[in-house]
Amino acid sequence: REGIVKSHFLRIFKDKKSMAIVWLIILMPCIDVIALKLQWHAKFHPAIAFFLAGTSEGHMMQILLYWFLPIYLLILCAESYIQDVKSGSHTIWISSMGKRAYFGNKLAVSFLVPFVVMLFALLLNLLLVSIVYAGGTESNGLFDMDGNHDPLFLFSQAHPILVDILFMLNVCLFTGLVGMFAMSISFVFPDRKYAYPLAFFIWFILLALPTRSVIKLMQPFTEYGIDFMIPAFLTNFTILTIIPIALYIYKVKTDEL
Repeated sequence: REGIVKSHFLRIFKDKKSMAIVWLIILMPCIDVIALKLQWHAKFHPAIAFFLAGTSEGHMMQILLYWFLPIYLLILCAESYIQDVKSGSHTIWISSMGKRAYFGNKLAVSFLVPFVVMLFALLLNLLLVSIVYAGGTESNGLFDMDGNHDPLFLFSQAHPILVDILFMLNVCLFTGLVGMFAMSISFVFPDRKYAYPLAFFIWFILLALPTRSVIKLMQPFTEYGIDFMIPAFLTNFTILTIIPIALYIYKVKTDEL
């Protein structure tokens, strides 16, 4: 089991396309800091300048990161299984360690790697805005608003940095789930021309849900309160968990060799 995990990590760090995706995910929040500084001359509070708050005009980096997330993670992680199938090496791994361990470790790594990469990218962004906007107080009126008694809104006013951290962990969680989801799609369709469009199509549906869009779970300081966030979280978490579990069970129960 350690062999397949180590092999997966090594393939990611040695593969130029995978490392390009790692750097892309890290750089997009950094570019957002530059864009925000060029677009606005206000001295924002660091929590408001944070990447997830979406303060930059046009939200271009957020759109590029969120909309195409499953594509990035297919390249980052799921390509390993597609390549295993093309080379036939998956049969060797399955013969030596069993289907449960092989596919289970693939899913585990496909969650862990995206989670860690996104966590590093967002922590770096939070560090940068804390330096660039040190002492800033501008909040686009957020800290001055009253009359909204939603618990999440009140907590956001009182503890903006903590809210950023909580949303950051939430984004990392969903990034890991999308990594598992993308990997599980490749289990059934180990071909780029099927896996990529299907993963993007399902993800786009989750983005477009009118009342429970996953995108609204990724931005703090919005008009959406706790009554929206909890159902939206449960809906998207369930979908992105059930699909990998179902496809994992399917692959384990079907003949592979």
